[in-house]
Amino acid sequence: MEPNVVSKPTFTIVGMKYRGKPEGDEIPDLWREFNPRIREIKYLTPSDESYGVMDNYDEKTGQFDYVSAVEVSKVVDVPEGMMSWDIPANKYATLEFEFSEIRQAFDNIYRWIPESGNERAPGPEFEYYPPEFDPDDPDSRMQIYIPIKLKHQ
Repeated sequence: MEPNVVSKPTFTIVGMKYRGKPEGDEIPDLWREFNPRIREIKYLTPSDESYGVMDNYDEKTGQFDYVSAVEVSKVVDVPEGMMSWDIPANKYATLEFEFSEIRQAFDNIYRWIPESGNERAPGPEFEYYPPEFDPDDPDSRMQIYIPIKLKHQ
């Protein structure tokens, strides 16, 4: 599993946020609460893609923000209990894998970044779930994107 480096432009998401240190089903529960409410969001991009966006990690507590989200073309009338977030343009180390391998994929990409001479850049990282993703299928494919600063910039 060797990551690729890609550039991604700024995009905007709307979704529901969890702040904490997940120790059980907090994140799957957030998705179960969010998915039925997606139709409340205005100006969805025309695909069925979704994102799990993470940022604001606190090293002392292990807590971070996690947002179950979809991309929007414009932010108008954000539904109650949801938030919008502009994800900045960045270069990302990205890796595609089967859902059942999510922990291994994060370990691999975080090991690869310094081994490749690159650095983790500030900003949110995210899980990308393509339209065909099925959370009940461990073989379903997804991607992670970690912002990086290339060694030769």
